[in-house]
Amino acid sequence: VQKLSLGRKTAGFVDLCGQLRFQKRWSQSPRIPATSVLGHMLVVAILTYLSLCEAEASAFRKKNGFLAGLFHDLPEVLTRDITSPIKGAVEGLDEIIKDYENKQMEAKLLPLLPSSWHKELSYYTENEFTNRALSDDTVIPNIPFAEMGGAYDKAECLPVDGEIIRCCDHLAAFIEATISIRHGISSRYLLEGVERLQKEYCQKVIGEIDYGRTFAAFVP
Repeated sequence: VQKLSLGRKTAGFVDLCGQLRFQKRWSQSPRIPATSVLGHMLVVAILTYLSLCEAEASAFRKKNGFLAGLFHDLPEVLTRDITSPIKGAVEGLDEIIKDYENKQMEAKLLPLLPSSWHKELSYYTENEFTNRALSDDTVIPNIPFAEMGGAYDKAECLPVDGEIIRCCDHLAAFIEATISIRHGISSRYLLEGVERLQKEYCQKVIGEIDYGRTFAAFVP
């Protein structure tokens, strides 16, 4: 803590990330309880860790899954929370936003950290929902889940189960919406979000993880 407080740049990074606790999720719709982007990131990290425990993944994958889940929305401190329906409303918009986020990370966030941290943090935040690993300092993307426990399951390969993080990101959003609906606070955005995610995950199974059953447990 003392090192963070004495290091002006690093303290600036922590302060900037702390702004995410004031940034509301589902900003276009009232909800009870209201949740922050920072809280959502922690929930996704925990759900990812629990999912990988269920899948009996290695300690490397559980650690990297937790960290990647924890940082998956970090660029939103610069771009704010843009909902999935908006990103999908215009073809190519999601890619434009992602490219902008990466540029802003390089220009504003990474310079606040020691240079030795840049590569690893970028690895955790870029292509956050893609199964990936490192091989000779090269990112190997789109690795099938069944192969994540194979040759890339080593500490130096930094295996990240992006597919699991994506499911947990959607599960966290689903829980946020359904809890509010159960409290009697609803809107078209919440109802449409719940319906869309319920259809998408009703039969979703990854390895030993039955997300369809998990989502069904939270249906309002």
